[in-house]
Order: sequence, then C-alpha cells, then structure tokens
Amino acid sequence: MSTTWDVVELEIQWHRLLALLGESALTVIRTAFSKVVSEGGDFGCLLYDRQGRMVAQDTGVSSKLAASPKTVEQAILRYPEDTLRPGDVLISNDPWLVCGHLYDVSLIKPLFHRGRLVGYAECFGHLPDVGGSLSNDSHEVYEEGLFLPIVRLLSGGNDVQEVWDIIRANVRIPNQLEGDIRAFISALEAIERRVSAFLDQYQMPDLQKLADEIISRSEKATRDNIRKNIPEGIYRNRFELDGFDASEKLAIEVAVRVEGDSITLDYTGTSPQSSKAVNCTGVYAYAWSLYAVRCFVSPNIPINKGLFNSIRIEAPLGTIVNARRPAPVRMKSSTGTFLPFAIFGAMAKVIPEKVLAESGNKCIVRCFGTDDDGRAVAETPHFMGGLGARYSKDGIACMGFPGAGGETPIEMLENSLPITILRKRLTPDSGGPGRFRGGSGQELAIRSESNAPLRMMLQNMKVQTPAAGMVGGKPGSLGRNALNGKELPGKVAVTLKKGDVVEIAIAGGGGMFPPEQRSVELLNADIDQLAVTIEGAKRDYAVSLETNKTDDKDCETVVRHA
Repeated sequence: MSTTWDVVELEIQWHRLLALLGESALTVIRTAFSKVVSEGGDFGCLLYDRQGRMVAQDTGVSSKLAASPKTVEQAILRYPEDTLRPGDVLISNDPWLVCGHLYDVSLIKPLFHRGRLVGYAECFGHLPDVGGSLSNDSHEVYEEGLFLPIVRLLSGGNDVQEVWDIIRANVRIPNQLEGDIRAFISALEAIERRVSAFLDQYQMPDLQKLADEIISRSEKATRDNIRKNIPEGIYRNRFELDGFDASEKLAIEVAVRVEGDSITLDYTGTSPQSSKAVNCTGVYAYAWSLYAVRCFVSPNIPINKGLFNSIRIEAPLGTIVNARRPAPVRMKSSTGTFLPFAIFGAMAKVIPEKVLAESGNKCIVRCFGTDDDGRAVAETPHFMGGLGARYSKDGIACMGFPGAGGETPIEMLENSLPITILRKRLTPDSGGPGRFRGGSGQELAIRSESNAPLRMMLQNMKVQTPAAGMVGGKPGSLGRNALNGKELPGKVAVTLKKGDVVEIAIAGGGGMFPPEQRSVELLNADIDQLAVTIEGAKRDYAVSLETNKTDDKDCETVVRHA
C-alpha cells in the first residue's frame, strides 16, 4: 500500500478505527454488571500501535486522555514483545500508572494479526468496590483497597487463576466485580477482531504507517492552532477548592506559558499534598491538564498521541497534583477534575470565547450493604451539578463536566440497592447569575430500606467553595449534605439504619459576564421555568418587576433593569 494517504481515504480509515472502538464500548455497556459502568459510562476503550502510542480513543471518559499511554508504556517495559502471545491480557490499577485511584482498573491486550503483534488495546473502567476500608479518612493508599501492579490476568487466552483468586478474595462483591472485568475482556476481544478485519481489508501489515500519519497530522494541526489562535504570553490563575474538611484550605496555582506553537502548564505554588485522600497522582493531573488545553486548542481533533506533543506539564512532586507514593488518593477527583477550571480561569483573560465558567461538578456516593438474602451489594452512583455558563449560552442543568459520565436512573438504583429516592429535583437560584446563567444544580433525598446497616461514603465536591463565575459572572450555589436533617461535611462516611434519610444538594454552575447584562426575556423565561425565583431575580439581577393579571391570577414579570 502507498505510504501517502488521500485525505478522504485517511479520514475514512481514521473514523473506522473510532467506530470499532465505539462498537467495543457498546459491548461493555451491554455486558457489565455494575451501574457505574453500564449506566454511568465510567469506562473507555483505546487503541495503540506497537510502540504504545495512542492512535484512537472512544468518546468515553476524558480523564484517560493521557493516563493510558503511561499504563501501556509501562506494560510494554514489563512485558516486552517476545514475552507476549495471542490471548494474553494484562491488568493493573496502580494509581500512579492508570487513572489516579484504585477503583480504576486497566486491562491491556496485545493485538495479534496473522501471528504478528500489530498493536495494543486497552479497556479501563471504574469498579464499584476494590476492598479496603469503608471510610474517606484514609492516610495511605494501602488502606484504600486491593493494589495490583501490572500482571497477567489471561495467558494465551486462559485465566491465570491465582490472580483471579487474589482479586475475588479481596473484594466484597466478587461476582459483580468479575462480571465487569469479563465485560472489559469481551471488549478487548472485539477490538482485536475488528482490527484484524481492518488490516485485511486495507492490506496493511500493522497500524504503524497509519498511526504515523494520524499522529503527525494531529500534532501539526495542534501546533498550528496554538500559533494562530492563542496569543503568546504567561497567564496565571489561583484557584481555591474544597479540602477534606472546612479546616483544610487547598489551592491550585497555574501559570500557562504560550510560546510559539507550544504550551507549558506550571503548577508551582500549588498546595502540598494532603494527609487525606483528596490528592491526585501525576498521571491524573496530566490527563485533565491535556483535556483542558484540547478544549480551547483542538476540540475537533479525535484524541491521539499527536495532541500531547506540543504540551508540557510541570507539577512539583509532593503537591496535591503530583502526590508521592503511598499518599491516599481515593477522592482524587476532588482535586483533579478542577484543573481544567484553573486553566480556563487563566485563559479567560485572553480567549474568553473558548472557555466556560466553573461547573458544580458532582457528588459521588459509594454505597455498600446487603440485600434481603444477605448478599453484599455495592454501587457508586454519581449525581451531577450544573454546567458552567459559556461565552454565548447558559450552562446546562445537572450536566457533568469535565467528566463525561452519566447519572444512573433512579429506577436502576432502587433496583440494585436497598434504598428509595424520596425526591430528586432542580434547585432554584442555584445557577450563578450572569448575562449567561450557570446551569442549575439538584437536590435529592435517599432513604435506606435495608434491614442491615447501609454504608454510604459521600464525596460532595463543592460545599465550601462555590463554582466560580467568569469575566464578571457570579458564582453558583454551594452543595450540602445532611443526615436526618443534621448537616454533614462534604466528604464523610455514614452508616444508615432503616428509615434514615440522606439529603444531598449538588452545586450550580458559575455565570458568565455581569448579571446586569442578562436580557429581560431570558429572565422571564427563567422565572417561568422555575430556574430563578422572583426574589432571586430582584436580588441577583438588579431588576424591577410589575404585577400583571392573567386568567384571574397575579403574576410578576421582569420589565426593566433598575
């Protein structure tokens, strides 16, 4: 085959790779056991060449943007090509290699075509349980569950039974966990079949030349976009975020240096690593940093290694964005997922049209209990806050960002856990005021129906620091937790008796531009849709109202700015 590609043919082949990864992702959705994977979508499928360079990624969880290449690179060092054979599958959940905490497990399969190694496939996902203590108050990663280095899980297509036995013996829900891992293996096998058919169709010996073309074109396009669209300079921001509790103050310091066709993100000055589990590892910080840059530099280029080459990260070891082993990292998303907003805050000074205000993020609820038959159950539902406002649009209610996972439907949760969702509704006045309003947060109440104790580990990320507005926009509302009406910290573990009620409010997103600039038409629509109350409109938007009589009812309408 020619070593040069017609641009149309290249686009077709590139999207064929993306499509086969999307098909493999559907395999996971249809076969995984846990709701955090099958309904929440907290997993991803990725494809690499023989060198371990990422060639393509499905449109799943963005936090694997950069962490996975590290995993595959280390897997290749641990298991060189001459030690691998068809049917092998490797596994690891090392937080300093995979995705930042032990719940994220990575499975890597060397891909063989006609007896020759042609690349690697990876499927990773968030497992609902990896053993460990049922507390957010860990002090070392060893307290947080089973820690797997890179080892063989399958050898020549056969189970390495000792590894399976170790995994099953260290978790509370072995059947559910094994079901998820088997789903990932099925996806890897689907990728191998499709890649083999792809190579046969296009008469390619492997993926190397196609990978070279994809990666080199992506790098060139990224560098061109930086040079043309991002002014040179150094842009700084200090971003405060919730610590483990109200006594812990954490901050991210970032300096974005734009030089020609490259960008360096320097986190010097960021808070030292915490003694509690809100730290994130270097690979996880790297992933979210790259994701943020991609959002305003090359959002339309499918994810591959070429996007990374023009971006450098400098994260001092021993900080909350590059914690030393064996730091506790269970709640790494409480730090890592806010890196994009720290970066956006710096870039809003020069390219406000390419960033968005901070989002309310989410609350993660890790649930552990037993069903009526005495069997262990565990799920990890995520509940989303409001999306931050954009340059020309309001934020969206209960929309995950930067994480791409979804919420588990109420009916699914009530079917898999001994709980009842008493209410789940949007929170009025929770979106940050602005010319464009932040997305609304939500509140819900969960009642335990379990005859046995039900353990809940809450990770509500915005109860101390509200989601920041941008370029004059105001912050969104704070989140909150409560048990039977008594206020709880944002990050806490509780044990529920039957009838106990946990209330959770997730923060709204920040606004964009000064609220006095919001049109009266949009404000009236907000009031009609119950996103903003009349009192909130008067307080936050500096407007006056008049009373109109319609169908024998009095209604108030925004008429002008005061």
